[in-house]
Amino acid sequence: MGGIRVAVAGVGNCCSALVQGFHLYRSAGEPVGIIHEAIGGYTVSDIEFVSAYDIDRRKVGMDLSEAIFSEPNRAPRFSVPPKLGVPVLMGPVLDGVGGFAKDLIDVADAEPADVAGGLEAKGVDVLVNLIPGGSDEASRFYAGAALEAGCAFLNATPTAIASDASWAERFEAAGLPLAGDDLLDQVGATVVHMGLLEFLNGRGVQIDESFQLDVGGATESLNTLERTREQKRSIKTAAVARSVPYAFPLVSGSTDYVDFLGNSRDSFFWVRGRCFGGAPFTMDVKLGTVDAPNGGAVILDAIRSLKLAADRGMAGTILPVSAYAFKNPPERRSLAEAYALFRSFIGA
Repeated sequence: MGGIRVAVAGVGNCCSALVQGFHLYRSAGEPVGIIHEAIGGYTVSDIEFVSAYDIDRRKVGMDLSEAIFSEPNRAPRFSVPPKLGVPVLMGPVLDGVGGFAKDLIDVADAEPADVAGGLEAKGVDVLVNLIPGGSDEASRFYAGAALEAGCAFLNATPTAIASDASWAERFEAAGLPLAGDDLLDQVGATVVHMGLLEFLNGRGVQIDESFQLDVGGATESLNTLERTREQKRSIKTAAVARSVPYAFPLVSGSTDYVDFLGNSRDSFFWVRGRCFGGAPFTMDVKLGTVDAPNGGAVILDAIRSLKLAADRGMAGTILPVSAYAFKNPPERRSLAEAYALFRSFIGA
């Protein structure tokens, strides 16, 4: 079968957790935190990072194994990868630096690399887009580079790529798989909110109102506050609304930034409803998570699934992967439906 050659755009906190997890789970005797040990025969050990792109001076030119621990990254260290022989190359700046985050990013004074040419030269199978949310122009640039280089594209950002019919058609015409948009974390606020409401609806409860709020200290929370708050609220609310077959007042995804929280995030859920005999109830739940590792297991599944799709000659937006791993797929499913669709796709 061979391996899976992976390139990463954006060497931030999420990338740090992903690369650390890649090293940890290659040798872990007990793979705690992994959702699927094998997908289509591919394990974590089959993944190979071969290229990386960023724009920060403190990362560009460094080996990927070292750049993931550079400022302004705040992801916890749970693994120390050896040198990978993968220097971080300068990517295009475009709209990659927002006004709120400009003091955190030290843009390198370097010419951007030939991304498409580099991906093709490295024989990349999957390009993973982990650049900051709100960088729509830069996300579209990397999607175009994947098309030009002939590799699959995994879009973890809220920018509409997999959910945009024109992009899906371009990838289908090129014979390349695509998945996205906006990663659905392993134990993130959106998936927990969906799970709570699906559970209550399944127990015959009438849900009258619900909201979910986030407070985080990572750069992504700062970017969300400035550039994607309304976009992410719309995406998350639409995703959560799919959990219940009737409409009710719902807000999911209002975000604020608190610097000293570091890479942690606190999510607050509130539900008001009625159960048997019209008896009222309210529910207050707080979820505390470490932001960066929350996406690692899902990204590892998505990478391997896109390679499996390529092996099968599939192209365009891969719905089973997108519905399972992302908040804004082209067609939304409930958690249970999406998981069943994905398991059927991977033959589990």
